[in-house]
Order: sequence, then structure tokens, then C-alpha cells
Amino acid sequence: MKKLYSVRINSLTNKFLSLIFSKLFILTILLIMAIVVTAIGSEEMKVKIQINNPKPDFSLSLRMDKGIGATYVPGERVRVFIKTDRSSYLTLYRYDSHGNVRLLFPNQEKKDSFIEANHEYYVDYNIGQDASSGVEYIQGFTTVNRVLMTKEMERRLGTEYMPILDGDIDTIIQRLRNTLTGLPLSQWISSEILYYQIIEQRPGSGKIHVDSQPPGADVLLNDRYIGQTPLAMEILKTGEYSLRIELDGYEPWRSEVRINDGKTALVNANLTGIGNYGSIVIRGSAEIARIYLDGQFKRLMQANRDVVLEEITPGFHELRIVLSGYTDWSERIMVRPDERIQMTVNLEKITGMGALEITSNTDQAMIYLDGHFKGVTSAKGSTIITDLLEGSYELRIVKADYQEYATPVKIYNEHTSQVHIQMEKVSQEVLTGAISVYCNEDDARIFIDGAFSALTSANKAIIIDELAGDSYEITVIKEGHRIWQEEVMVRAGETISIFADLIKINR
Repeated sequence: MKKLYSVRINSLTNKFLSLIFSKLFILTILLIMAIVVTAIGSEEMKVKIQINNPKPDFSLSLRMDKGIGATYVPGERVRVFIKTDRSSYLTLYRYDSHGNVRLLFPNQEKKDSFIEANHEYYVDYNIGQDASSGVEYIQGFTTVNRVLMTKEMERRLGTEYMPILDGDIDTIIQRLRNTLTGLPLSQWISSEILYYQIIEQRPGSGKIHVDSQPPGADVLLNDRYIGQTPLAMEILKTGEYSLRIELDGYEPWRSEVRINDGKTALVNANLTGIGNYGSIVIRGSAEIARIYLDGQFKRLMQANRDVVLEEITPGFHELRIVLSGYTDWSERIMVRPDERIQMTVNLEKITGMGALEITSNTDQAMIYLDGHFKGVTSAKGSTIITDLLEGSYELRIVKADYQEYATPVKIYNEHTSQVHIQMEKVSQEVLTGAISVYCNEDDARIFIDGAFSALTSANKAIIIDELAGDSYEITVIKEGHRIWQEEVMVRAGETISIFADLIKINR
């Protein structure tokens, strides 16, 4: 009886184990089949979108921050690195999990598709929260001439950051193939196709590292005190958190931070002081170079004279000095309460030459570069300004009954920078003011907030109108005379009179 019972137990055990192994075998086969199907699908898609140049004269390489074939989750950032060995025009496409083709570069942040040889660039974008699980692809092309960007794509970059192209994948690929194969083989190259997998978001944990300038600030996560900066904290559940950083004498710093599975969120807070201000004193040999603080125009430099920027809030600031024909100068500066920082700036002269191509929606608008008249716009074509020294310029477009357009532009050696100007008509409901400038000298240059406006006359006032109600810095410059500066407040419907008395310099 005992022997029979033992045999029955062994028999049931063997049947149970056999059933388990059978199910494991089936699951393994299904998993292998899924991997094979995905791999086949990936290869089919790569073959479908690949456009090869059989005899290219240069190269284009792409790489991803996590490597080819990596996995990402919805909401995660993707970074693509780009490098070519010939200065050319880049277009970068993303084939997403919804079957769309999206333009990654150029984009709203950088509309000029030109990239320089042997410089590594990168493009960032986020996987959408609504992204489906699946494989996505990235492909790039560079061309010697700017042929892949259409007028419609340029127009959409005015309102969309990275627009989705019209049409299905087959239509778009055929359009690209027709354009590229019609070019000489020496004038274009395609990249290797990168791909990555989007997977469903799963609960996990991550880390956070918080730093501040100055250090020693209290850190609160979701209103709970967790320590002082610099601070590293592990094992946080994935998700969104509210972060607050506080330090006596400084304004509270707030931000939302996302913790991703297996990742470390890095936070660096530049705290702004309360109360006492600091100042920056700038001296250099360049005349009328433009001074920017944190991207905002402040003053014009005066050769071998101190220019003082007052009431600077404590904390880190980006100081930049710009003058056409010279290399831009910039430095990150820490300003402390009641501190006066002395800066000596020596700009380096450059000799490279480039050009600027301007397109516009209106005719006969006057073009000024750093206050110098360069021509007029054309609504049917473009205006090209050649023989420009490499460097930064202030571009200003003016036309009666239109709002004035002003923007900084960068000129590169042996390259034509491109700018599209969308002029807008002035609303009759907007009230403006004016400044009446009297001067004791003829032909002195009048600058408003660093931009050239007009020439003075010793016999009559020069009226500068259509100025929005605001504070303006007026600078009057003439060779052989001391620079004259004054800040004035313009109010709507009023004309402010100023008197610029220029004093000759005895040499």
C-alpha cells in the first residue's frame, strides 16, 4: 500500500512539472517570435525610409544619448548628437510611433539649418505623454545648398516648435527621394538610421541632486524639509514633485521636478538676493560696443571710460559685449549685495567675411545693420547684403505704418545667414509718444537703446516718433566729441524734448 501511494505521488509530480515546463517552453517561443517580428518590422521600416548616396563626398554621423536601440518612456527627453565634416544645411526627421514624420531640425529655436564642419551639435525633444509603445526612427540629411526646406515649412516654424509634416510616410519619403536624387552626388549625404523603443511607463524609483548659489539653502520637496544644499537624495518614487529652495536674504526659488525610474534629477538654483544691490563697472578700448546683461541690452561702451551698471540683483548674471567686426565677449559673473565688480573687456578683431539674406512680407522696408543703412526689402524675392565681417549685429527693419522690427543676427565666415522678417501693421488704437532731439552739432548719430535712429541737425530738432510708452536710453555720438547719454521716459501722446550739448575733446 505504501509503495502504491509513493508511485502515485511521483506520477502526479512528474505530470505537474511536465505541465510547467510545457507552458514555459510556449512562453519562450512566443517571446522569441515577438522579438523576431519586431526585428523584421524594424528592418522593413529602415529599408522603406533609407535614401542612400552611393558616392558621397562627405559624411554625416548621428548618435543618441542612450545609444541606438535604447528604450525610452513617455515624457522622457531624447538627445540626438550631429556632426558632419563639411559645412552644409541639415534637416533631421523623426518617424514617431503614431506614423507621423516630424521635423526636428531646423526648429523654432534655431531656424537656420546651416551647421559648421567638424562641430558637434545636439537636438533635444521629449517623448509625448500620449506616445504609443513601439519603435521610432531618426534620419538626417545634409546638403550643400538649402534645398529641403520649403516655404511652407519655414512658415510653420513661426508657430510650431517641431512641426509634423503633411502627408503619410510614403509620400514624404518619395518627395525627399525625388529632391535628393536630382542633385549631384557630391552635394548631399544621408545619415545612418537611428531607432529606439518606447515602452510603457512602470512604477519605479529615482534620485535627486540639488545645488544652489550660494549654497546652504533649505530644500523642501512637496513642502517637506529634506536638508540643505548641496543635497543628494535617493529612492524617490517616480513622478512629479514640487521643489522649493529658501535662504535668508534671498527670494524663494520654486520649480517642478520630474523623477524618472533609475535616473538622477539634477537641479541647480541661482538664488536672487533681496534688498541691497550690487554693481558692475566695465572698461574697455572698444567704442559703442553693446552691453547685454542676462540677454537684455543695458548700455553702449565708451572707449577707455568706465560704464557702470547699477542696481544689479545679487546672484549669477551673464554679461555679454557685442560689436560687429569683433568676437563676442561673455562671462558669467557672481554679484553679491553691496559689491562693486570691476571688469576689463578687450575685444578681439576678426577678419572673416560672410553675408546676410533677408526675406520679408513687405516691399521697401529700410534695412539697418548696427545703425548703417543697407538697402530695402522685397516681398517677391530676397535682399542679400555681402562683405560683412564675421560677428554679431543688430538688425533693424523700418517702414511707415508698420511696427519696427529689431533682432540680433550672427554672421559666420564664408556663410550666408538667413532671416525672414514678418512686418506687422501698426494698430491705430495704439498710442505712441515721441522724442525731440536738439543738438549743437550736425551729423551726430542718435542711438535709442543702442540702435541707430537718426542724424542730428544744429539748425532744427530731430523728431523720433512712434515710440511706445517706456523708458529709453538716448546716446548721441560724434567723432572728436564726448559721448552724450541720457535716460528719458516717453509717455503716450506726448513729445519729450532733450538737448544734447556735445563737447569737443582737446587732443
